[in-house]
Amino acid sequence: MEKKLPGLLVNSYGFANFTFTLMMYLALHYYSIFLTDVALIAIFHVSAIMAITHFVDVLSIPFSAGIIQNSNMRWGKFRSWLVFMPIVTCIFFTLTFTNLPLDYMYKIVFLSGAYMLAHVSLNFAFNAHLSMISILAKRVEERLKLSARNIQFGMAGTILFSILVIPMLAFFSKESDTWGYFFTVLILAVIQVLGYWNLFYHSKGYEKQIPMVKGAPSSRVRLWDMILQVVANPPLLMLMMADCFVNLAFFSLSTLAVYYFKYVTGDPLWMTAYTLFHSFATFTAAFIGPYLATFMGKKKTYLFAGLYGVTGFVLLRFFGASSPIAYIAIANLAALGFGTSNPIRHAMYMDTAEYGYYKTGKDATAFVVSMFSFPIKIGIALATTIATAGLGFIGYEANMTPTPEFISNLMNIICFIPVGCGILMVVIMSFYPLADSKLPEIMEANAERKAKEAVAMGA
Repeated sequence: MEKKLPGLLVNSYGFANFTFTLMMYLALHYYSIFLTDVALIAIFHVSAIMAITHFVDVLSIPFSAGIIQNSNMRWGKFRSWLVFMPIVTCIFFTLTFTNLPLDYMYKIVFLSGAYMLAHVSLNFAFNAHLSMISILAKRVEERLKLSARNIQFGMAGTILFSILVIPMLAFFSKESDTWGYFFTVLILAVIQVLGYWNLFYHSKGYEKQIPMVKGAPSSRVRLWDMILQVVANPPLLMLMMADCFVNLAFFSLSTLAVYYFKYVTGDPLWMTAYTLFHSFATFTAAFIGPYLATFMGKKKTYLFAGLYGVTGFVLLRFFGASSPIAYIAIANLAALGFGTSNPIRHAMYMDTAEYGYYKTGKDATAFVVSMFSFPIKIGIALATTIATAGLGFIGYEANMTPTPEFISNLMNIICFIPVGCGILMVVIMSFYPLADSKLPEIMEANAERKAKEAVAMGA
């Protein structure tokens, strides 16, 4: 009988996402406004920076996933990446928020280069972390537990971000916005390193370097295998497409919220209350989602989240501009329902990895599970690019005095982007073909195949 996953290990898996979220949320909420209002980069140049850097970031995901899939290092295929890559991320993520006294174009090149290096290195540790679910969890319920705990800790990170990090940024920025951002991100980047190292320590013994045996079955995956795992795996393809719109909705709201509180309410400190209540809403959703999935199934839970979100974001457009309290209340009620899909998505990628192995006979688990981060990065890329381009289109200028027309147009881009995303995710997931009832049969067949491969390796 397989032993139960220790609670300390489950929580360490989630804690890594907790520390990662603290660092990433600063970028998600504040990087655009850092570029426009601190580094003083023109809004259309910011949009171009976001498009180019995120394009590189997105391309690096399958690249890093492929390297991880084919790696065979001292501490294992996945755990090894948790040792050094977080340090690289720490260095370049901190440089991303520096406002050095450089000429305008040199500053753009420097910040763009630092951003790309930070996020490419980040993808290695993040994808390795996600892929560890395949070596830690051997049963469906364990996968759902790890997936949910990962999101729950991430949402707890957003709560702490609201309570601690935003005031910390304000404290360090009293004398200089430049130094405020630098010290804040440095602290968070170091904490990120500690989170990954903690998971590395507590997962000792669950993964070892695999001896290379000539002629034995291999999980080595070529470029064509990676492409086939996506295009010939309908559940994975549909899940990734739907997730792109989920993340576009979330990150466009995150990017534009800071502009709402600065230019509509005139008091940026409302951002603290917004992120705090938003964090509580998504944290609560992280507990509701697994229960809904238990009774409704993963697909119906995903559809519920989309329909709920669309309704909430429509209401936000009509009533959100009336007061910051109304905006916070409506936006976070929408996030409560929209976020119920978050804690089940990680487990759904593992489901599609099982399906891919079942259909092709090629174990590309690390690559497939790493695709969880692909829609996240696409969502961030599209959100920051579309949001900043939208701001330029409606006439935004740094530190401007807003007009009623500007406020109305700002509310349009804040609300209608997630409304459209919610509709599209519902349409796509309506055709998701992988039923929960089919998974035990698939997993049993895969286990038998792996057992035969293990015997072949020992022969």
